[in-house]
Amino acid sequence: MKKQKVEFLHPNVLLVITTKGTILELYTPIRAEVIREIGNLPKGTKVYIDAIMQSDEYKILYCISGKWYPYNYLTVN
Repeated sequence: MKKQKVEFLHPNVLLVITTKGTILELYTPIRAEVIREIGNLPKGTKVYIDAIMQSDEYKILYCISGKWYPYNYLTVN
């Protein structure tokens, strides 16, 4: 399975390029699923991304319930 390529656009907009090459423009809140346990979020948990921020260390961070998480721990649904 190919991974989705995620690009940052705006704090409330995420561009997702699907495995078929289609560009999707998603607006917050964005549904996502935890794919690797992080903090208090177990794998498989369904969450909503409230905001998006660029990060030098992680490339992209997602704000979920007031906390920031690296994008590679989640997959956008």
